[in-house]
Amino acid sequence: QSKIRRWSGEQFIGLRQRTDTLVARLVTSFTRLGGEINRVTGYDEIESLKGQVVSQEARITASRKAARDSKAAYEAAVQKRSDSQREVNSLLERKSMWTDTDVSRFTALVRQDHALEQEESRAKIAVARTEDDTEREFSALMRAILARYHEEQVWSDKIRSVSTYGQLAVLGVNVLVFVLAIVLVEPWKRRQLAQTFERQVQELEAANLDVVTKGIETLRSRLEEQDKVLATL
Repeated sequence: QSKIRRWSGEQFIGLRQRTDTLVARLVTSFTRLGGEINRVTGYDEIESLKGQVVSQEARITASRKAARDSKAAYEAAVQKRSDSQREVNSLLERKSMWTDTDVSRFTALVRQDHALEQEESRAKIAVARTEDDTEREFSALMRAILARYHEEQVWSDKIRSVSTYGQLAVLGVNVLVFVLAIVLVEPWKRRQLAQTFERQVQELEAANLDVVTKGIETLRSRLEEQDKVLATL
């Protein structure tokens, strides 16, 4: 029993391995066949355009995020400069009561305002640049989508044309088969039917002739017997 179980287990493992190998080959074959069909029909170009659309969508998402970040940075720079200017105005309102600390603070604020102004200017430029990038990426996305739509329409028209030609070819084959049936098959069937009918008539005539011959022979035998009886009498 242990040998039988071991042999059964080995057979099962071998069968499973062969099945896995066959499935892997079938998957590879179908993949190659699908790729070849896509190449012949031109669908691989559509797949490429789909990839471009997906890539462009990722790029415009990143561009929009950069635009939001730059806008937030610009708003923060504007707020910092506004706070600095507000503090400067507050100091100027009580200029007559300045202390040494206020003088130092005012000097620092004036120096800081210049740096904040440059930071605000750079942030504003970054906002404009990222918005332009977003518009440019959006336009590229629209072009990619339109190109994909155009190629899909061309591919669809091509498939419809092939389907139409295929239907016409099938119709032509059907018509050809119908014509051949009328021209060749029907006369052959009529000849076969006539030959069959003629053979049956001949067989019937032969059977009737045989019946008549046998009847005549029987009648002749009876007449001869009667002649013998009469001759005896």
